[in-house]
Amino acid sequence: RSHGGGRVNALFWWEPTPGVRLGPTLGTDDVQAAFGATSASFLGRGAFGETWRIVDPDGAVRAVKVVLDENYPEAYLKREVGGLRRVDDPRVVALQDVLTVGLPMGSRPVLAFEFVDGGDVAGRIESQSWPTFEDTQAFLRELLGAVTELHAVETVHRDIKPENVALRGASWAAPVLLDLGLAKLLNAESFTQYPALMGTLPFMAPEQVQQQEARKAADVWAVGVVAHILLAREHPVFDDRGRAVLADEALERMRKGPRPLPDGVPEATAAVVRRLLSFEPHERGSAARAYRDLGGGTR
Repeated sequence: RSHGGGRVNALFWWEPTPGVRLGPTLGTDDVQAAFGATSASFLGRGAFGETWRIVDPDGAVRAVKVVLDENYPEAYLKREVGGLRRVDDPRVVALQDVLTVGLPMGSRPVLAFEFVDGGDVAGRIESQSWPTFEDTQAFLRELLGAVTELHAVETVHRDIKPENVALRGASWAAPVLLDLGLAKLLNAESFTQYPALMGTLPFMAPEQVQQQEARKAADVWAVGVVAHILLAREHPVFDDRGRAVLADEALERMRKGPRPLPDGVPEATAAVVRRLLSFEPHERGSAARAYRDLGGGTR
């Protein structure tokens, strides 16, 4: 159903049972054989494939993203590779290789990354291992630093969320931005035909919910959502899970502004988070500005 120029007025926030993630479709033995690895362990599954941790015979550890969807456009894969190779920063996962491997269902494309040891933010939330306010301030600063580097090469991520932020060495002060599968060069021809929903609903900016093109301000909003969740242990806007949410309802909640942050949050952090969650994109400011406001560099 649609209205208002064809915009679909229905979204769905689907969430698995807390603490439970989708399992693998590939077998461990098949993955080991495909990569000639001495061991393989499943890390997670997304819309187009799944990621495994493998150990090579020389002891090197890699994370490999196997694209299983036969209809996944090659152009999307090239876009992800391009997005990753444009950034050289420890806060953005390093792409090591692009290859094709043989699996029981046939040859599949693979992206091989550095393995970021330490787990991801989603895992910490699921285990109720929450950061302190000071830890969150350091996390927010460095995540903004990662986004600043991405935006400096005119690339937007479009799907920043807890599952896509690792913690190098399990440190809240060392976030690493993962998975640029939806990343897009701002000056490149878009593969997305608008109106379209691109991203994950709880972390979409208002303009994404309205099925407009996601630009840098959408990444800034998503960082604000992640930071608010870590500070308040609740989403800044939504509290309903596992049900249909109308786009108009979502936008109305966003327009009212985020829920208050708890007492004790450092004012510098609170001011940045409130600004990042401004309904109007131009009011959020840049990732670089927020990074500087939290004491992070001069870019």
